[in-house]
Amino acid sequence: MHFVIKKNELLTGLQQIVRVIPSRTTKPILYGVKIDAEFNRVKMTAYDLEIGLEILIENNDQDQNEVLQVEEPGSTVLNAKFLLEIVRKLPQQLVRFDMKNRIATIQSGAATYTLNGLDSREFPLLPQVDDDEKLSMGCSLFLQAIQKTVYAVATIESRPTLTGVHFRLKEDTLTLTGTDSHRLSNLKISVDTLKEYSFEEAIMPSKTLQELLRILPASEEMVEITLADHQMLIRYDNIHFYSRLIEGTYPDISRIIPESFRTSIQIGTKRLIESIERAALLARENDNHVIRIHLRPSQTEITSTSQELGKVSEVIEPLSFEGEELLLACNARFLLESLRTIDTEDVSIQFTGPGSAFILKPIESDTNHLQLILPVRLNHA
Repeated sequence: MHFVIKKNELLTGLQQIVRVIPSRTTKPILYGVKIDAEFNRVKMTAYDLEIGLEILIENNDQDQNEVLQVEEPGSTVLNAKFLLEIVRKLPQQLVRFDMKNRIATIQSGAATYTLNGLDSREFPLLPQVDDDEKLSMGCSLFLQAIQKTVYAVATIESRPTLTGVHFRLKEDTLTLTGTDSHRLSNLKISVDTLKEYSFEEAIMPSKTLQELLRILPASEEMVEITLADHQMLIRYDNIHFYSRLIEGTYPDISRIIPESFRTSIQIGTKRLIESIERAALLARENDNHVIRIHLRPSQTEITSTSQELGKVSEVIEPLSFEGEELLLACNARFLLESLRTIDTEDVSIQFTGPGSAFILKPIESDTNHLQLILPVRLNHA
């Protein structure tokens, strides 16, 4: 194997690849990146048996400046993190790779490294995903949908189906839901569907979605999503991202979303976030990050008490108030994480009572986004 490649292209690919490399594994080859040099491209692959990533580097037909020249095809596996550190330190933009007898020679300027490679035939195969059915949407929209739902998923494994975001496709609406049974985020997106899809729903692991947030750019270019045979394939430009899906039945959330409310307010999003952040300074000292919210027609009062440190109280004037006066307690961290996903100036919050779930919705938003939080019992606050 012999090829010449531009350092920046190689470095960018390796920086993405190492995100998938496991920190611990009983299979040493999984610490490696598989490098396949073909006549017109170089493909780098990482796979931890749950998440897989392929990065393709090839010359752009519209760009006369070649980033790659493959003189002899071949394949090898090299330690990914060590290779990344080497490439970062290389002195010149052109990098030469040679592979003979499983020894890789990497040369740039006056610097030459030799690395022991592994047999690429021992590298695990990525799952074969039938990509006949692809759902397409803008990459930026896809990432925003993940950000607005993944924060609410469960972090403990006692209910595996809740550790991922539920995707459901019905006609031309894609619905994403994340919940840990104490809070919920539900987002609906209109999508262009030119044909019937065999899949209706899937649960994408939180770890997978967090990696996608780090790897994919906030671009208006299209991302292709394929869900088949308990596997997911995401394609964007030169990135192919694979992941297992979570198996199991996602709970029916329609039964827990209230339809009638005792109290409703509209309030400035930024002002409310800042007030809760101040109250949360003391709320961190108690087990559930508890703050109290007292809703009155003319004001909303937010308080937090710490037996050791003291008390904080702040009053906000709501934009509107409907219903009856109400006092409730809630987890400040949960409420802040929900509010931070709202990108409108004002937010609507609807309450069913001091012990029942309340609903948050953005005001004058193009997105159909609903969030639900269960309050904390007042006698525990």
